[in-house]
Amino acid sequence: MKTLIAFFLRHSPFARREGSLRARVEKGSVFTLGGFGVSQSLRLVSNLILTRLVVPEAFGLMAVAVSINIWAIMLTDIGIGSSVIRSKNSNDPAFVQTAWTMKIARNLLVWLLIMVAALLVWLLARARAFAPESIYANPMLPFVMAGAGAQLLIGAFSSINQALAQRRLALSRVVMLEIGSQLAAMMVTIGFAAAGFGVWALVIGMLANASVNTLASHLVFPGPPMRFRLRQEYVSEIFNFGKWLVIASFFGFLVNRGDQVLFGGFMSGERFSYYAIAGIWITAASTVMQTLVGRILFPAFSEVIRERPGNLTMVYRKARAVIDIVSVGLAFGAFFLSEPVFAILYPDNFSRVGYYVKLLSPFLLLTPFRLINTVVLAGGDSRSFTAVTVLAGATMLVLTPVCFSLFGEKAAIVAFALIEAVSLPIIWRIGSKWVKIDPLVEMRMLAAIAALLFLIFTIQ
Repeated sequence: MKTLIAFFLRHSPFARREGSLRARVEKGSVFTLGGFGVSQSLRLVSNLILTRLVVPEAFGLMAVAVSINIWAIMLTDIGIGSSVIRSKNSNDPAFVQTAWTMKIARNLLVWLLIMVAALLVWLLARARAFAPESIYANPMLPFVMAGAGAQLLIGAFSSINQALAQRRLALSRVVMLEIGSQLAAMMVTIGFAAAGFGVWALVIGMLANASVNTLASHLVFPGPPMRFRLRQEYVSEIFNFGKWLVIASFFGFLVNRGDQVLFGGFMSGERFSYYAIAGIWITAASTVMQTLVGRILFPAFSEVIRERPGNLTMVYRKARAVIDIVSVGLAFGAFFLSEPVFAILYPDNFSRVGYYVKLLSPFLLLTPFRLINTVVLAGGDSRSFTAVTVLAGATMLVLTPVCFSLFGEKAAIVAFALIEAVSLPIIWRIGSKWVKIDPLVEMRMLAAIAALLFLIFTIQ
């Protein structure tokens, strides 16, 4: 991975500005990938310990609770962090403080939505609206949802200066804070799990993570102090950029986490718990690429568009080469290695986790196409970005239940993993306004997807 990034840096326009963007991209990439390695190692250790301390159903309960949290966040997402990264006004303390105040208001709204959702689940469960064996029928679920939702109240007050650090690609402190928060949460979670708190250990660990991150963010990141402030022109700028993202985020939730909500009702609680753990690992693998895209490439694309847009296609193609190689390696690695590796790592009662990882592996091959969306969003075209996401999310909402009903669990899971492919014609058309799309590169990735599907439905 490091070699691939070095190649990208040497042959991109970044190399022409030694000590500026190239240096920041290179340093940020090293910290990001190093931090990812440490983070995933901690996740692995924590997950292996917790599977021996809590029952599988606890992971299913948390999967649904976290998915509801993410849904509520994305339903109200107006791109505050993205606005700070890309805006020309982010050097003005008034802009930063306005963004912070808007974030607090947004998180309070999100918390209220989660409380309403928890109450609704509780009422429906009492009315026996859910299948008795599904995770939604578990009487603990509404309370776990409410407890997990408290992290949003804590995180509302984290410093916006963290986003400013990402804008500057000064990621060393960002990574160190995340690792520190994760380590603290891991210790708290394992301690409470060993004490017999069950699923509540997972909730308490989540709250510990949010608390450490929020407090430290005000101490670690330089920048203007956080104050309650709303300047009208900056509110309008953030809202005008992010208004389309509210719709995009809602449907983006369906694409990325809708399976956790739907399959929680379709599967038994036990099978869904195994599926939820598999989803954690697929998400972790996807994070390798999404971290590069979100923390390195989105700020870099934004700066290139602001300062020298003529170099955008060259920068995109070098980045795309890295993402293509990594995504293919991760997807096929997940298919061939998941079952034997998880058979060693997990207790016998978690043996089905590897099977579900194999079915979800095609999801990783769609990341290269998402890079085109990142270019579009960096250019400020949030409306087109929304159109792509709405199509994929709406298709997922209809197609996945139909596949489950007509063709069974396996087909429905694979259909979910590839649901974003329905938006590819739109992605290519919109992306061509910003960069030159190479048909051979796109066909290469489609061939990789076809090969993986062949393996899933013949070998698996």
